[in-house]
Amino acid sequence: MNNLLPYQLENRAIHSTALAFNRQMPLSVRRMTVLDIDSDEMPPGVVVTDDGSLMVSFYGPYANAVDVWLDNIRTQLKKDEKGIWSGRIPFSSAGHKPIRFSIDGTDVLNPLAPIGFGASKPMNCIDIPETECDFYYLKDVEHGTVCSEIFKSTVTGEFEECLVYTPPGYMRGNEAFPILYLQHGHGENEKCWLYQGKINFIMDNLISEGNGTPCLIVMCNGMVQSKDRAGECIVDPYVFEQVLLDDVIPFVENRYRVKQGKVNRALAGLSMGSMQTSIIAFRHPDLFAWAGLFSGFLRNKLGDDDGHLEILNEPERLSREFSLIFRAMGIEDEYLGDFLEDDLMLKEKGFLSETSGPFVRKTYSGAHEWQVWRKCAHDFLKIIFK
Repeated sequence: MNNLLPYQLENRAIHSTALAFNRQMPLSVRRMTVLDIDSDEMPPGVVVTDDGSLMVSFYGPYANAVDVWLDNIRTQLKKDEKGIWSGRIPFSSAGHKPIRFSIDGTDVLNPLAPIGFGASKPMNCIDIPETECDFYYLKDVEHGTVCSEIFKSTVTGEFEECLVYTPPGYMRGNEAFPILYLQHGHGENEKCWLYQGKINFIMDNLISEGNGTPCLIVMCNGMVQSKDRAGECIVDPYVFEQVLLDDVIPFVENRYRVKQGKVNRALAGLSMGSMQTSIIAFRHPDLFAWAGLFSGFLRNKLGDDDGHLEILNEPERLSREFSLIFRAMGIEDEYLGDFLEDDLMLKEKGFLSETSGPFVRKTYSGAHEWQVWRKCAHDFLKIIFK
């Protein structure tokens, strides 16, 4: 990896998490440096050094072994006389990555390292800057606002939360804006597009550059919790369709200044969120003109019901109903085969090129990961509502 510049290492977008906006620093650390740490200082849990490598640390004076996994590669840390385990670990690419720490064979959270959310649990993570890729950085531009909204769901009977990004200037004016409903993946929640996807910084920068249409962005929890017949709490991603249609859209669009009509409404999501997008958008083409499938699936990979794909049998209607259906995937993604199968299905339906009808197809370097999804969102936001 190329050497990183100071502004890349120090940018708030790299360090901000759901728990802290500023870089995480142990109380005794007075300066952020891997070298020259005084004997009474505790090193940070994960540091990206200026040569583009990673140094990790874990304080475990009574541990017998501490292992770290990154990019599915295991590294054994070494212990010093103070009980600090450390080591330099390899990585295959930049971006937001989960890091797994294990003490004597048991997975643990490292309190010295940043904490995010994935696989339905808190996780340690690191954001490794990608050289010459700063579209998601926090820059000196005018910024939008993110609000947490609590509403009572008529579907679940419970209080739910959604996050709403409003563009710069929204709070000062009376202008109405188009709206994007943006969904996360399996095992994630409504906070992930904000703290791991950096979607607010992406939109701020696009607006500042004149490359994106200012819009509201609504992030909901697609891992909807409901109760089964026995009264046990379960997660049912399919319930999200009714939560979105019956609760979220009426609540948000009655509370915020939103332009009317389907041409001003978009739906997008990553992985599981892409399946939710294709199912909901294709079932309700009267509501959405723009759809984004990031690491995306047209077909329902969580079940057997693909009835929403019937609209593909009417190419002229599909092209009339949708302004854009954006499909994208990382070329190292484990689900690339499913993406290619969707390609073949579209050709069989008469969509013979990557830009047939409303379809746009893109691939990126990367796997099933946030750096790819950030790029998907960046490119999608440049196109919609124009």
